[in-house]
Amino acid sequence: MSGEMQRRMTSVLALVALGLTALGCGHRSSPNPSAASVAALQPAAQPVPGPTYRVQLGDELHVRFLYQPDMSEQVPVRPDGRISLASTGEIDVVGLTPTDIEREVVERSSSHFRNPEVSVIVTKLGEQHVYVGGEVARPGLVVLRPEMTPLQAVLQTGGFRPTAKLNSVLIMTPAADGRFSAARVDMKQVVNDGVPERVRLHPNDVIYVPPTWIADMDTVVDQYVRGLIPSLPRVGAGYSLSN
Repeated sequence: MSGEMQRRMTSVLALVALGLTALGCGHRSSPNPSAASVAALQPAAQPVPGPTYRVQLGDELHVRFLYQPDMSEQVPVRPDGRISLASTGEIDVVGLTPTDIEREVVERSSSHFRNPEVSVIVTKLGEQHVYVGGEVARPGLVVLRPEMTPLQAVLQTGGFRPTAKLNSVLIMTPAADGRFSAARVDMKQVVNDGVPERVRLHPNDVIYVPPTWIADMDTVVDQYVRGLIPSLPRVGAGYSLSN
């Protein structure tokens, strides 16, 4: 073989070797996966569940018996906080979740039916209220609006009387067991100085505007609130008060 032919063969072999090396490099996997690929393999974050709904006055419930459909009923929650079913009689439901009510209906109807299966669905939401009393023009119920403040609720009753003790207004929230948590709010700053309100009202909150400084909230609960909200459990007043 001539020298020229040997040089040509050497060049061809060199080009082939270079091509194979480049091909291998092109298919080599990266030893460290990118952050994006790692993130794609992670399970999606689960949404945080919201608070469980608790039945209110004026709601309507569909109580369904799976195996005894003739016993299923659509019932309103009465002003006394109860429903009445043919299968169980009267049940206190205000403040309970639909799951709580299902368990109660199953327990009470087990003496009539074998292994009853019950579902409770809230089919209509009742109008929610707050209660405003004491030294206001027209004490009584106020329809609760989203993000309603204490002053907005008081204005719905005609505003404060001249005898109102504005710096000692009580905001009381009843719990399911009939006890209250309470906070003292200085409405004088809001009315006279325009200080923004930070408190937002919840269903069944009680706003009590006193004529004088209140030292004993038990007196307010026993003499005023219990008569205003008869559906509350009577387990003793009980309260925790924050200034």
